[in-house]
Amino acid sequence: MWEALLAPSSLDRKVSFVFNSCKKCRIQIAVLFMVFISFSCRLTGSDVFKPGKRIVFLGDSVTAAGQYVTYLDLQLRVEYGERAPELINLGLPSEGVTGLSEEPHPFPRPNVHERLERALDILEPDVIVACYGINDGIYSPFDSTRFEQFKDGIKELIQEVKLKEIELVLCTPIAFDAQPFRKAGKLLPYDTEKPFAWFSIFDGYEDVIGKYSEYVKTLSDDVDVLVDVHDPIRYSLLASRKTNKAYAMSGDGVHVDSSGHLIIARAIASACGVKWYGNAPMLFAKLDARTKVLHDSYLSHVGHKRPGIGEGLMVEHATKKAAEILKDAESMLLEAGRKLKTPRKGAMAAIDSEPELPDVLIIGDSISIGYTLGVRANLKGKANVHRPPTNCGPTVKGMAQIDHWLGTTQWDVIHFNFGLHDLKWLGPEGQNLAEPNGKGNSQQVPIGEYAEYLDAIATKLKATGAKVIFRNTTPVPEGAKGRVVGDSKRYNEAAAKVMKKHGIAIDDMYGYTIDKLDRIMLPANVHFNQEGNAYLAQKVSAVIQAALEATE
Repeated sequence: MWEALLAPSSLDRKVSFVFNSCKKCRIQIAVLFMVFISFSCRLTGSDVFKPGKRIVFLGDSVTAAGQYVTYLDLQLRVEYGERAPELINLGLPSEGVTGLSEEPHPFPRPNVHERLERALDILEPDVIVACYGINDGIYSPFDSTRFEQFKDGIKELIQEVKLKEIELVLCTPIAFDAQPFRKAGKLLPYDTEKPFAWFSIFDGYEDVIGKYSEYVKTLSDDVDVLVDVHDPIRYSLLASRKTNKAYAMSGDGVHVDSSGHLIIARAIASACGVKWYGNAPMLFAKLDARTKVLHDSYLSHVGHKRPGIGEGLMVEHATKKAAEILKDAESMLLEAGRKLKTPRKGAMAAIDSEPELPDVLIIGDSISIGYTLGVRANLKGKANVHRPPTNCGPTVKGMAQIDHWLGTTQWDVIHFNFGLHDLKWLGPEGQNLAEPNGKGNSQQVPIGEYAEYLDAIATKLKATGAKVIFRNTTPVPEGAKGRVVGDSKRYNEAAAKVMKKHGIAIDDMYGYTIDKLDRIMLPANVHFNQEGNAYLAQKVSAVIQAALEATE
């Protein structure tokens, strides 16, 4: 039994198409046709952003701002050069899928369904990327009638797009962040007599949009690709505020800055198999100017009913200007491609996979970084051993980035750990490695929160179909700053309950190392010396190999 290697004494991976019945103009044959094409033509995530495709983005003011579209464009131009697919941003400020408006809004909020059919007919896209929801709750307390209208609006969008045999990438709503308005005193309680609006938002709207997001997540079988942009934003905010209490991505909790757009872009890229290279600021500025010229032009060309939007250039003039911007950026693109494609070194380096070998993913903090190269060497010719090019840190970071780390690869084995960063102590303002139990100090992720996050991460990892192994947390030695001896054991006990719930085997690295700390660990430090890293790599390699053999 391969699980025996996990002991401390050893070395041890349809369509439920939702038809909007209230659309009486639809006939049964259209539904049957859609079911047929959904079964026969369903694409995988990695097929979306391919050369030769025209991809149109629909959404509200966040999409209209366009930065996340430009971030995606940058990755695709680095990857494909002149062959990059065509991206058209058709985002419209204030828009939703319901047509609902809060009472103080100066004009009726536009409804995407007023222009959707025109957009599909005029632009003839191969793919639609849609992101709606933040406006559809109209910044008010949860209301079941409004919620049903949102569901109907999303279903109708799916229906309209799929009836035209267009691929659909559906995003959850972005997360609402209450902190900026709470600090400004602009949130309103449930029982207020004042009207709720985008400038006076319900204190609880985070949870309202959370419900909207959870609904959209249930529609993965009805669309080609489902992208969660809500949770990456939400948990990125939480993670950043562990060390910087004032951190924000926007001034109003809605209109995210470039860091928020980067998160959205990366979520879409991960779900759609787009290779992520990173950012090149000068090139981004050029490409973003191009995105905006084309956005204004196509928005006017398709037409809409929102007042206050200036007229864009005629399409032929806009495309000519866009081509000029792109030509002016040629040298920047070449330089950015050279820099962004330069391979990283060491454990963080991406590897060239051998297609005949199984794919293994290691997730973890600096302890795992220390043994990654050893595991790769030990399993050379037996497995492709990957890891995210980052210290995976605490569970809250995992909640923000797990989808990005998983990507679209069909993993055979996932070996993961969180713990040392969760149990470390921070100061009142997020100061790193603070005095344990000091006044105003707290652990980065308290043990109850740790178990909650670990449970959600385990659920996602199990859903991949991979063989999942949790490597428990190594000991905290005497004298280690900002951590308490014995806390690894407490956190491991909490983790063990989560893993038992999910049927996930545990690689007991704590027990494997506890009696050898003087020899294999740096003094008064949670990290291991060279001998220790090799010792850990030997154990991890044996556990992974046994798991691979058990799945053959």
